[in-house]
Amino acid sequence: MPRSWMTRLRPGLLLLLLLLTAACEAEQQRYSFTVQPFGGPRGWPVWVEKLTFDNTWSSPAGNLNVGFEYSPPRSGSYITLAHPVPAPSSVQARWFSYRTQTFYEIDLELSDMDAQLQQWYRDYPQPDYRHYLMVGFSGRGEAKVWWRASCNNCGRDRSRDFHAPIVESAWAEQVEGNPDWYREHIQEYINEGVFPSPW
Repeated sequence: MPRSWMTRLRPGLLLLLLLLTAACEAEQQRYSFTVQPFGGPRGWPVWVEKLTFDNTWSSPAGNLNVGFEYSPPRSGSYITLAHPVPAPSSVQARWFSYRTQTFYEIDLELSDMDAQLQQWYRDYPQPDYRHYLMVGFSGRGEAKVWWRASCNNCGRDRSRDFHAPIVESAWAEQVEGNPDWYREHIQEYINEGVFPSPW
């Protein structure tokens, strides 16, 4: 008796279903969060020239002057990502210290954050909480990475916020660079008393 077309298709359909299931399992979880750079400490301003994650996506940072000396850190600048991304496994940065006239670079490995993020997003679900990846750079060459979940409906009560260090302290390498551009562009800030004079 001849096999029906349905019987002949069944093995192919099973194979297709297995491949689709494997592809779905292999796809990384993606997260919506805001990158929050911070720097300093006060009086030790830095200019972040490059801030990338996993050597694939980047975030602007620029001039940073507060927050590094606090635990958890504080900052005033936020960069909301346009779309969800997988948990980053590394951060790369290059920054300039105004006070020491020094350039620093770091390629920092992060712990396996995926399991942590899954837990933090369960404990602090969106939209009740807003999530932040906080990255900080000091004028002395130190870097920090933190995670923060901020309660959206708590008003001024910050007791329900969550903070966790991912990298409490790492030291960058001093690298070559020309500080002349910065000398020209920050003189106005020095004249206004925003930055201390490094010279």
